[in-house]
Amino acid sequence: MKKDVKVVRDPKAIKIAVEDTRSNILSLLRVNDMSISQLAESLDKDQSTIYRHIKKLEEFGYLEPSGEKKTHHIPEKIYGRTAGVFLLCPSNIDTGQPSDMMVEWERNKAERILELLNVMGYKSEDGEELVDDISEIFIDLKERVINPIEKSEDEIGKISFATLLRLELLLFLLEQRNDKELKEKIDSVLDKFVQ
Repeated sequence: MKKDVKVVRDPKAIKIAVEDTRSNILSLLRVNDMSISQLAESLDKDQSTIYRHIKKLEEFGYLEPSGEKKTHHIPEKIYGRTAGVFLLCPSNIDTGQPSDMMVEWERNKAERILELLNVMGYKSEDGEELVDDISEIFIDLKERVINPIEKSEDEIGKISFATLLRLELLLFLLEQRNDKELKEKIDSVLDKFVQ
């Protein structure tokens, strides 16, 4: 049965999903369930290549057969996603701490966001220290936001990705309002910007 939201924490499973071809397959299947031949045609790839990627995605719980169609009297499986939205939140399984992958992702996001803020007229001169502070906040908030979503993923019901982003934002605002230390850390980062 297809879930609306599925939280993925295992770094190995996340690496499977973020590979370019597999990511493209997941994107295509967000719209419609498709067969291997349809995916191969859409991605301009060999069917055997698509088959190998489908099997990996199926093994790690991203895809499942959702039906069958016949082309020229030859049956072909149709594949669909196991969830409408996959929230990727890599953490070290044993410790529950953010994985190196997550730290790198959030650092890259922080660098890109600082670039975009600069283009939009928000200037800061703290460079690497600010990137570190922002990425730490992102990691902390991701964990705070992902936990209630993960606990409620079966009850969330139909939700679009855009609505999920808004839910994450509202949870973030609630968290920072209720945590004085977090609010002070965020305020200290925001104080480093001038417009």
